Amino acid sequence: MGKVSVKHQENLRLEASLFHLHKQFQAAGDEQQAAKAIQLLKKWVNGEFVVAFCGHFSAGKSSMINELMGQAILPASPIPTSANLVSVKAGDEHATVYYRKQPPVRYEAPYEYEQIKQFAVDGDEVESIHLSIDTDAIPKNVVVMDTPGIDSTDDAHRVSTESALHLADVIFYVMDYNHVQAELNLQFAKQLQEANKTLYLIVNQIDKHQEDQLTFQAFKESVETSFLKWNVRPEGIFYTSLKEPTNRHNDLSYVKSLLLAMMMEKENRHQHIQHAMQMLIDDHLAFIE
Repeated sequence: MGKVSVKHQENLRLEASLFHLHKQFQAAGDEQQAAKAIQLLKKWVNGEFVVAFCGHFSAGKSSMINELMGQAILPASPIPTSANLVSVKAGDEHATVYYRKQPPVRYEAPYEYEQIKQFAVDGDEVESIHLSIDTDAIPKNVVVMDTPGIDSTDDAHRVSTESALHLADVIFYVMDYNHVQAELNLQFAKQLQEANKTLYLIVNQIDKHQEDQLTFQAFKESVETSFLKWNVRPEGIFYTSLKEPTNRHNDLSYVKSLLLAMMMEKENRHQHIQHAMQMLIDDHLAFIE
């Protein structure tokens, strides 16, 4: 009973700290961080574990999530798809669309699925979309988040992605084989690491590799060296192909196993929340300055 009581007290203290931060941010006029503090508080109270997928728009994030979840829950096409945040959770079938300048709208099942997919590419009026789906692929209280593409030509997408990362417990950063060592990828991965996020890198579309031009081992070494030069040390780097499942270098099965294990264990929630709180405080200090 003593241990339970101590844990309960710790949880109450953390909730009180988050609410106190919210009030402090609000009093200082920092509405952005105040809103994030409430989001963190809701996440903690609901016991949610958030797995976020980030990356360049052409890297295949949405297709990767669909593959890992075992069903086409997100729009996927050769053009930039998710222009806003799309979060997916297991539960009663419904979709909620959060608009930038008007109240959210909830669509009960059965709803027009293609219409909801279209909302996902409307980054002007729609801020985020929540999908609750009837699936066994996502354990209870786990949220899978697809973020807008990190595209140097669309700063709004990057800002939208950055604004949601305080909620992420684990981040899979997905890169296109041809753009792995782009400076944008290196910079953003470093930013994620500095935010104390549990970070994994996925080099997708390895079916583009030409062995006669460069051995795959040499390619892997060049990727790892590039990130090390930026002092980026992820928990792991995976090389995947959705187009060629039997590619001998394909780590897709390992990614699936790792993701499932994480979603079942949901460890270090307290530590993740504390790191997120520190992110908000750092951003608030920058706001004050």
